[in-house]
Amino acid sequence: MTADMNAGRIEQLERKLAEWEDRESIRDVLYRYARAADRCDLELFKSCYHPDAIDIHWFFNGNAHEFAEYVVPLLAEISNSQHSITNPIIKLDGDRAFVESQWYVLHHIPMEDGSANFIDQQLEGRYVDVFEKRDGQWRILRRQTVVESGREFVVPQSTDVPQDHVSVGQRAPRDLVYSGMAILDVPIIPINGADLWGAARARHAHAAGQ
Repeated sequence: MTADMNAGRIEQLERKLAEWEDRESIRDVLYRYARAADRCDLELFKSCYHPDAIDIHWFFNGNAHEFAEYVVPLLAEISNSQHSITNPIIKLDGDRAFVESQWYVLHHIPMEDGSANFIDQQLEGRYVDVFEKRDGQWRILRRQTVVESGREFVVPQSTDVPQDHVSVGQRAPRDLVYSGMAILDVPIIPINGADLWGAARARHAHAAGQ
Protein backbone atom coordinates (compact mmCIF):
# COMPACT_ATOMS: atom_id res chain seq x y z
CA MET A 1 0.00 0.00 0.00
CA THR A 2 1.46 3.33 -1.04
CA ALA A 3 1.94 6.33 1.23
CA ASP A 4 -0.82 8.16 -0.65
CA MET A 5 -3.22 5.26 -0.10
CA ASN A 6 -2.31 5.17 3.60
CA ALA A 7 -2.86 8.90 3.92
CA GLY A 8 -6.23 8.63 2.17
CA ARG A 9 -7.36 5.81 4.43
CA ILE A 10 -6.27 7.69 7.55
CA GLU A 11 -8.14 10.76 6.37
CA GLN A 12 -11.25 8.68 5.76
CA LEU A 13 -11.03 7.12 9.23
CA GLU A 14 -10.56 10.54 10.82
CA ARG A 15 -13.70 11.82 9.09
CA LYS A 16 -15.67 8.81 10.31
CA LEU A 17 -14.36 9.28 13.84
CA ALA A 18 -15.27 12.98 13.82
CA GLU A 19 -18.78 12.13 12.58
CA TRP A 20 -19.17 9.47 15.28
CA GLU A 21 -18.05 11.94 17.96
CA ASP A 22 -20.56 14.52 16.70
CA ARG A 23 -23.41 12.01 16.74
CA GLU A 24 -22.54 10.78 20.24
CA SER A 25 -22.31 14.35 21.52
CA ILE A 26 -25.79 15.11 20.16
CA ARG A 27 -27.23 11.94 21.68
CA ASP A 28 -25.62 12.86 25.00
CA VAL A 29 -27.44 16.22 24.96
CA LEU A 30 -30.76 14.48 24.33
CA TYR A 31 -30.25 12.10 27.23
CA ARG A 32 -28.96 14.84 29.58
CA TYR A 33 -32.11 16.79 28.82
CA ALA A 34 -34.22 13.87 30.07
CA ARG A 35 -32.17 13.62 33.27
CA ALA A 36 -32.37 17.37 33.83
CA ALA A 37 -36.17 17.38 33.46
CA ASP A 38 -36.72 14.42 35.79
CA ARG A 39 -34.25 15.51 38.45
CA CYS A 40 -35.34 19.17 38.16
CA ASP A 41 -31.73 20.20 37.61
CA LEU A 42 -31.97 23.74 36.25
CA GLU A 43 -28.32 24.22 35.29
CA LEU A 44 -28.13 20.84 33.55
CA PHE A 45 -31.35 21.70 31.70
CA LYS A 46 -29.94 25.01 30.47
CA SER A 47 -26.69 23.33 29.40
CA CYS A 48 -28.60 21.48 26.67
CA TYR A 49 -29.40 24.76 24.86
CA HIS A 50 -27.41 27.66 23.49
CA PRO A 51 -28.27 30.89 25.35
CA ASP A 52 -30.12 32.26 22.30
CA ALA A 53 -31.95 29.00 21.58
CA ILE A 54 -35.71 28.88 20.98
CA ASP A 55 -38.02 26.20 22.40
CA ILE A 56 -41.54 25.78 21.05
CA HIS A 57 -43.30 23.53 23.54
CA TRP A 58 -46.97 24.47 22.85
CA PHE A 59 -47.44 25.72 26.45
CA PHE A 60 -44.32 27.91 26.33
CA ASN A 61 -42.82 29.34 23.16
CA GLY A 62 -39.72 31.47 23.43
CA ASN A 63 -36.15 31.60 24.70
CA ALA A 64 -35.05 28.14 25.85
CA HIS A 65 -33.26 29.33 29.01
CA GLU A 66 -36.39 31.22 30.03
CA PHE A 67 -38.33 28.02 29.31
CA ALA A 68 -35.98 26.17 31.67
CA GLU A 69 -36.60 28.70 34.44
CA TYR A 70 -40.34 28.27 33.95
CA VAL A 71 -40.67 24.50 33.53
CA VAL A 72 -38.17 23.15 36.09
CA PRO A 73 -40.00 24.68 39.11
CA LEU A 74 -43.28 23.51 37.54
CA LEU A 75 -42.01 19.93 37.34
CA ALA A 76 -40.79 20.17 40.93
CA GLU A 77 -44.38 20.71 42.07
CA ILE A 78 -45.33 17.10 41.26
CA SER A 79 -44.14 13.85 42.78
CA ASN A 80 -42.02 12.76 39.85
CA SER A 81 -41.80 12.49 36.09
CA GLN A 82 -40.07 10.23 33.61
CA HIS A 83 -38.84 11.47 30.25
CA SER A 84 -37.65 8.81 27.82
CA ILE A 85 -36.01 9.81 24.52
CA THR A 86 -35.47 7.22 21.80
CA ASN A 87 -34.86 6.68 18.08
CA PRO A 88 -32.71 9.76 17.39
CA ILE A 89 -32.20 10.31 13.65
CA ILE A 90 -29.32 12.71 13.10
CA LYS A 91 -28.53 14.45 9.83
CA LEU A 92 -25.24 16.31 10.10
CA ASP A 93 -24.67 19.44 8.03
CA GLY A 94 -21.32 21.01 8.96
CA ASP A 95 -21.65 22.70 12.35
CA ARG A 96 -25.40 22.15 12.37
CA ALA A 97 -27.53 19.03 12.57
CA PHE A 98 -31.20 18.29 11.98
CA VAL A 99 -32.40 15.82 14.61
CA GLU A 100 -35.69 14.00 15.08
CA SER A 101 -36.25 11.91 18.20
CA GLN A 102 -39.22 10.28 19.91
CA TRP A 103 -40.19 11.03 23.49
CA TYR A 104 -42.47 9.50 26.10
CA VAL A 105 -43.32 11.37 29.31
CA LEU A 106 -45.10 10.20 32.45
CA HIS A 107 -46.14 12.85 34.98
CA HIS A 108 -47.17 11.49 38.41
CA ILE A 109 -49.45 14.22 39.75
CA PRO A 110 -50.82 14.20 43.34
CA MET A 111 -54.55 14.81 43.71
CA GLU A 112 -55.59 17.90 45.65
CA ASP A 113 -58.25 16.07 47.71
CA GLY A 114 -55.73 14.71 50.22
CA SER A 115 -56.22 11.13 49.04
CA ALA A 116 -53.47 8.68 48.16
CA ASN A 117 -54.51 8.78 44.52
CA PHE A 118 -52.47 10.27 41.69
CA ILE A 119 -53.08 11.32 38.11
CA ASP A 120 -50.73 9.50 35.76
CA GLN A 121 -50.47 11.73 32.69
CA GLN A 122 -48.88 9.95 29.72
CA LEU A 123 -47.78 11.94 26.67
CA GLU A 124 -46.00 10.83 23.51
CA GLY A 125 -44.47 12.74 20.65
CA ARG A 126 -41.31 13.87 18.89
CA TYR A 127 -38.67 16.54 19.23
CA VAL A 128 -37.69 18.14 15.92
CA ASP A 129 -34.44 19.96 16.65
CA VAL A 130 -31.72 21.97 15.01
CA PHE A 131 -28.44 21.53 16.88
CA GLU A 132 -25.45 23.81 16.44
CA LYS A 133 -21.81 23.21 17.33
CA ARG A 134 -20.08 26.21 18.90
CA ASP A 135 -16.56 26.11 20.33
CA GLY A 136 -16.65 22.34 20.00
CA GLN A 137 -19.92 21.97 21.94
CA TRP A 138 -23.17 20.69 20.44
CA ARG A 139 -26.32 22.23 21.90
CA ILE A 140 -29.91 22.75 20.81
CA LEU A 141 -30.47 25.91 18.77
CA ARG A 142 -34.18 25.42 18.08
CA ARG A 143 -36.61 22.81 19.37
CA GLN A 144 -40.10 22.19 18.05
CA THR A 145 -42.16 19.77 20.12
CA VAL A 146 -44.63 17.59 18.20
CA VAL A 147 -47.36 15.89 20.27
CA GLU A 148 -48.69 12.58 18.97
CA SER A 149 -50.98 11.33 21.77
CA GLY A 150 -51.89 11.72 25.42
CA ARG A 151 -53.99 10.05 28.11
CA GLU A 152 -54.62 10.36 31.84
CA PHE A 153 -55.53 7.82 34.54
CA VAL A 154 -56.37 8.22 38.23
CA VAL A 155 -54.33 5.60 40.05
CA PRO A 156 -53.48 4.75 43.68
CA GLN A 157 -49.91 4.98 44.90
CA SER A 158 -48.85 1.37 44.44
CA THR A 159 -45.16 1.24 45.39
CA ASP A 160 -44.19 -0.61 48.55
CA VAL A 161 -40.83 1.19 48.73
CA PRO A 162 -40.56 3.61 51.71
CA GLN A 163 -40.38 7.15 50.39
CA ASP A 164 -37.13 7.84 52.26
CA HIS A 165 -35.41 4.76 50.80
CA VAL A 166 -32.37 5.29 48.59
CA SER A 167 -34.17 3.39 45.81
CA VAL A 168 -36.83 6.11 45.47
CA GLY A 169 -36.05 8.76 42.88
CA GLN A 170 -35.40 12.25 44.22
CA ARG A 171 -34.85 15.69 42.75
CA ALA A 172 -31.40 17.26 42.36
CA PRO A 173 -29.11 17.16 44.25
CA ARG A 174 -30.55 14.49 46.57
CA ASP A 175 -30.98 11.77 43.96
CA LEU A 176 -28.58 8.84 44.04
CA VAL A 177 -27.24 9.67 40.56
CA TYR A 178 -25.50 12.76 41.96
CA SER A 179 -23.38 10.51 44.19
CA GLY A 180 -21.50 9.20 41.16
CA MET A 181 -18.86 6.65 42.13
CA ALA A 182 -19.60 7.39 45.80
CA ILE A 183 -22.50 4.93 45.54
CA LEU A 184 -19.81 2.36 46.31
CA ASP A 185 -19.84 3.76 49.86
CA VAL A 186 -23.62 3.75 50.37
CA PRO A 187 -24.33 1.37 53.27
CA ILE A 188 -26.27 -1.80 52.46
CA ILE A 189 -29.30 -2.56 54.63
CA PRO A 190 -29.81 -6.36 54.47
CA ILE A 191 -33.28 -7.34 53.23
CA ASN A 192 -34.20 -10.93 52.51
CA GLY A 193 -36.85 -10.19 49.92
CA ALA A 194 -40.56 -9.41 49.94
CA ASP A 195 -43.71 -10.89 48.45
CA LEU A 196 -44.13 -8.30 45.71
CA TRP A 197 -46.86 -10.21 43.89
CA GLY A 198 -48.86 -10.85 47.07
CA ALA A 199 -48.83 -7.15 47.93
CA ALA A 200 -50.04 -6.25 44.43
CA ARG A 201 -52.81 -8.88 44.56
CA ALA A 202 -53.97 -7.62 47.95
CA ARG A 203 -54.24 -4.06 46.66
CA HIS A 204 -56.44 -5.12 43.77
CA ALA A 205 -58.42 -7.97 45.34
CA HIS A 206 -61.64 -5.91 45.21
CA ALA A 207 -61.34 -5.61 41.43
CA ALA A 208 -61.39 -9.41 41.17
CA GLY A 209 -64.43 -9.66 43.46
CA GLN A 210 -62.47 -11.24 46.32
